[in-house]
Amino acid sequence: MNNKLYSTLRVLGIVPTMLFSASLLHAQTNQIKGTVVDAKTKAPIPGATIKVLGTSNASSTDVKGAFQINVDDKNRILNISTVGYENKTVTLGPGETTVTVSLEEQTQQLESVVVTALGISRAQKSLTYSTQQVNGDELNKVKSTNLANNLNGKVAGVNIASSSSGPGGSAKVILRGNKSASGNNQVLYVVDGVPINNQTLASQPDNVFGGQRDGGDPISLINPEDIENISVLKGASAAALYGSQAANGVILVTTKSGKQGRTTINFSSSAQIEQAVSTPKFQNQYGQGSGGKNSNTSVFSWGDKTNGANYDNVGEFFRTGSNFTNSLTLSGGNEKNQTYFSYANTLAKGILPENDLMRHNFNLKESASFFDNKLTVEGSANYITQKLDNAPSSGFYYNPLVGTYLLPRSLNIADYKNYETFNPSRNLNEQNWFSLSDSPTTQQNPWWIVNRNPTSSTRNRLLLNGSAKYKVAPWISIQARGSVDRTSEVWDRKVYASTPNPLGKVNGNYNYTNTTITQQYGDVVANMNFNVSDKFQITGLVGTSITDWKTEGVDFNTGIDGLKIPNQFFIQNTTTPVTSTLSANRRQLQSVFASANLAYDNWIYLDLTARNDWSSTLAFTGTKSFFYPSAGLGIVLNDKLNLPEFVNMAKIRGSYAVVGNDLPPYTSLLTNTVNPYAVLTVNDIAFLKTLKPEKTKSFEIGTEWRMWNNRLNVDVTYYKTNTTNQFFKVAASQASLNQQYAINAGDIQNQGVEALVSLDAIKNEDFKWTTSINFTYNKNKIKKLADAVPEFSLTGENQNNFASKLEVGGSFGDIYGQDFVRDAEGRIIISEDGIPQKTNAYTKLGNSNPIWQMGWNNSFNYKNFNLSFLIDGKFNYEVMSITQSVMDGYGVSEATGAARANGGVAVNGVTPNGTPVAVVDAEKWYTSTGGIGPVSSQYIYDGTVVRLRELTFGYDFNIKDSFFKKLRVNAVGRNLFYISKKAPFDPEVTMSTGNSLSGVDIFMMPATRNYGLTLNATF
Repeated sequence: MNNKLYSTLRVLGIVPTMLFSASLLHAQTNQIKGTVVDAKTKAPIPGATIKVLGTSNASSTDVKGAFQINVDDKNRILNISTVGYENKTVTLGPGETTVTVSLEEQTQQLESVVVTALGISRAQKSLTYSTQQVNGDELNKVKSTNLANNLNGKVAGVNIASSSSGPGGSAKVILRGNKSASGNNQVLYVVDGVPINNQTLASQPDNVFGGQRDGGDPISLINPEDIENISVLKGASAAALYGSQAANGVILVTTKSGKQGRTTINFSSSAQIEQAVSTPKFQNQYGQGSGGKNSNTSVFSWGDKTNGANYDNVGEFFRTGSNFTNSLTLSGGNEKNQTYFSYANTLAKGILPENDLMRHNFNLKESASFFDNKLTVEGSANYITQKLDNAPSSGFYYNPLVGTYLLPRSLNIADYKNYETFNPSRNLNEQNWFSLSDSPTTQQNPWWIVNRNPTSSTRNRLLLNGSAKYKVAPWISIQARGSVDRTSEVWDRKVYASTPNPLGKVNGNYNYTNTTITQQYGDVVANMNFNVSDKFQITGLVGTSITDWKTEGVDFNTGIDGLKIPNQFFIQNTTTPVTSTLSANRRQLQSVFASANLAYDNWIYLDLTARNDWSSTLAFTGTKSFFYPSAGLGIVLNDKLNLPEFVNMAKIRGSYAVVGNDLPPYTSLLTNTVNPYAVLTVNDIAFLKTLKPEKTKSFEIGTEWRMWNNRLNVDVTYYKTNTTNQFFKVAASQASLNQQYAINAGDIQNQGVEALVSLDAIKNEDFKWTTSINFTYNKNKIKKLADAVPEFSLTGENQNNFASKLEVGGSFGDIYGQDFVRDAEGRIIISEDGIPQKTNAYTKLGNSNPIWQMGWNNSFNYKNFNLSFLIDGKFNYEVMSITQSVMDGYGVSEATGAARANGGVAVNGVTPNGTPVAVVDAEKWYTSTGGIGPVSSQYIYDGTVVRLRELTFGYDFNIKDSFFKKLRVNAVGRNLFYISKKAPFDPEVTMSTGNSLSGVDIFMMPATRNYGLTLNATF
């Protein structure tokens, strides 16, 4: 027998030998139960390793610090070790079966324990991919109505844009660039190891007219006070075990649990006020009219000079918003049972009148141990109810900002605060506004919109989680988990009589939607951990999971005739009711997965994962399932190389992974639909059995360094991802019975660098300064599409002369639009009547995604005082403002006033016959280059922005022998000022958190500045 065959048989024989030895040992040994705690805080320490010296027998502590291990009479010495604590040896006395071990914190902490996929805790030095962890205190410094926004500027590799829809709005969270042309690019959220549903209950805005609503994302409903920490799994290797849901990365949320010992009560309160910032700039010299002449019937401000009237119409309409959040938590328990309960109340008022939010969060979490701590059971129930009125809309429809911004500058908006007047002929109140015939923008009295076109949303969410984990043997445990995530919403819009068409009907109209989304999840996982030898350790898991999504509900509107009786909003009050049952959108994903983590001598780590998914969206295709693996290698250099003493850890790592992404639901089978107006729409898209799931191939390498007693930490990563098999709909041939057919094509590449540097710059008894910088560079490139898809538009091209397109060689987020017609010398062609000429063809004007980002976070502590601030910036990208172009076209903007005062617009132009043109009349220029269909190139702006993101200053009160155990008061602020901003609006705010309208401002709500006080008390 050759040596290679002998070695192979020897390795294969290890596992059955271990199984036999384990059973024999169990029959001859005694079981020891114990708990490992922090010597100072007495808090349990999870993930600690317990070894019986002289044997290969080992165990580890669970989340409550508990462990079980078998010993015999000859080997009764335990060695306890974990990252961040000094090793400890404990000798068991004769007959001793229980032990509590207190570990001292290391003065030179080598590594921290982080939560990874499926809720598994691992030492950070053993990871072969990039992650970053943010603790709950960091998230709660300056509260927001959506916790995702609190990650902005704090995590490398993450680009976050907040919705312009005010309190309760959703957030767009992109990790390592956009990857999918037609699919979802947002991250997966996982709470306590279980994926949650983050599907919005309403379609995101996708056109210039608006009328759609941002329904808010479910992650915004979670109480930040319940969060212990957040781990961001950035790459495919880190997220591979979660499958197709995690193709865009994962944000792992670990919530707080009850603690053993006395009951602890925490109360926190936050009171903030909110003010509009980055509002448009207006001219105040010229009044209502056209051609330099005043007219009381004009909707424009191209009239003569005013008599000095200077009305702050924007300030008159906006109000000061507020956000009051109060939270109470209770935690306690004993060795066997622990309880955690929390309640939070949020009351927020947006800067838009009548835009109010009220939210209640209830959370109960129970943990218990049975059968000598072999069985651990956890259960939680989270109930959230939210009432949201008048969430702002972007675009031209139902948007109070249109009328506020475009009101002729000689008119005082305060005169229209009484937004309705009584019409005796109709016996009802009608809208009071200077003009209701401005059809391009459909502007109305802004107070009429918020009071007589109101929307209301009532949302309820129930999130139930349960898990049971049984330790079969010291080296193996089996865990079963399940969750139900159910979100329901009732939404309506009441449109009163005298709202102009196309928004309203003669007697008004009514829209009502009742929607429920339910996600059910279950998994069974076997976790294994054993030592093959003194230097070789294997941990791993095998498991299976199932996820089921269902959307159902009803949609109603009053149809083409609207209401029968004016302003009576109920379903029966119409002659043309349109009631439709929302399609019961059902989707299911079934999976099996496995991972193996091999450690050699605690300095070489190899990660292997594999997963196979069966997706219902692939039904009727030739690909019923898809498989994807990952592999990673990490080497801790300082353990074996002769590095300087100040190097505490030096690691290099690399990984490669393939992650799939299934098709959108109901795209693989021909179906017809009925729209809300009871009109049958025949499906015109051919289904193809050759459709395949998207696949993202990801490669990353990185290095981590810890130096000078861990005071300096450096983490740098290079990554590259390619997403292929993109899903496209293309035009079919004329001979086909279908208008379109679906294909797989394309390759979207992202590559970049992430870096995180943190430093304990000053650390002594009285004063401490900790600072960190995170850096992100991401370059997106469209490598290929297909012969049948030379370009792909995310918005369509009738979107006010702009489009977001994908073209080979370009990037995701490219903005295309019209430019001037120019001669060979680059001069603008000006017609004989003074009108600049624009091209018909669209050209690339910029890209709406930042190329690089940076965040600088600082924390200072001097005795009982604390100060922290965060400055972050996003650089090298472009945005577009249709708001500015329409304001220019209407003559209300500061630029139009300055041009008139200067005698016109200075240009480098030429007439068709070659006559140079140096100045163009301001009204002719702006009405032809601005307005609803502008020369797009004139409204592209540098999106670079640097801001003071967060600022806190506080004091910790020394309270001894008091009812209060801890008391802290902080003054806080968010988005206090811009250090640099070049666009006329805040480029970080977005109309849509979907793929379209990225970087485009169409009468969005302005960004806001928040400041206030927070109180935290423990008793």
